[in-house]
Amino acid sequence: MAIATIGRWGNSLALRIPGDLAATVRLAEGCAVDIERHGAALVITPATPRFSAAELFAGKSAAAWRAEYAGAYDWGDDIGREIVAE
Repeated sequence: MAIATIGRWGNSLALRIPGDLAATVRLAEGCAVDIERHGAALVITPATPRFSAAELFAGKSAAAWRAEYAGAYDWGDDIGREIVAE
């Protein structure tokens, strides 16, 4: 366990995390973190990246994505209303 002191950063409070502790959880300057309250405790974890669909699929057209993944999965034959006319 490490002991840290809360400081002030503008109108907000700041927590200085010791370098060795930050390194063990892969935190570095500029990293985004999620802060949650669990009862009287604060839990700080590296933020999970969040992307929009536009960001995830940027740079390729729908046709390019279909061409890249054509035949990647074999779901079996189309049945009933699944049948796609080509």
